Amino acid sequence: MKQETDDLGYQLEHYVDPVDSPAGRKQSMAALRKYLKAVLAKDIDTVRSLMWDDVIIELPFNESGKTDQASYRIYRGMKEVLEFWNTAFKAEGDAEGLNEADITMNADGTRIFIEARGKMTMPSGREYRNRYVMRFDFHDGKLRHCKEYYNPIQSAYAFGRVVAGKYKIDSL
Repeated sequence: MKQETDDLGYQLEHYVDPVDSPAGRKQSMAALRKYLKAVLAKDIDTVRSLMWDDVIIELPFNESGKTDQASYRIYRGMKEVLEFWNTAFKAEGDAEGLNEADITMNADGTRIFIEARGKMTMPSGREYRNRYVMRFDFHDGKLRHCKEYYNPIQSAYAFGRVVAGKYKIDSL
């Protein structure tokens, strides 16, 4: 049954529109604004306050080049997600935030997609520019699940990571 329900044809055939909720949209958008502002400010306490204890952060595109779930980074639960953000905040430089953003939200406000560009100067002085597609799932004004897609080559260059387990990117 799981494989059948994962099938796109099955999902399209059984899709149900979410119930319209202006209040839900307003609540989720307010939470997203606070969350993104806190991430930009590296404010871990505010980030914590805006997530559920069972929060999940997924980074499906990564430097390994593999796309199966076992190969990409998934952080489950408050402890792992906060460790992820603390590590990221220490490694990242000064960010200018997201720009050229395109935002899409479903009718009840539980899911928000953002496509945007980011710009950051790493502590090494290296410029980090990337393009992101992020999916945020909210429940009662708190983040439940986030998937962040980005160009892993740009990320490898900025953070000094290897690509495909062996290639170091020295220039773009």
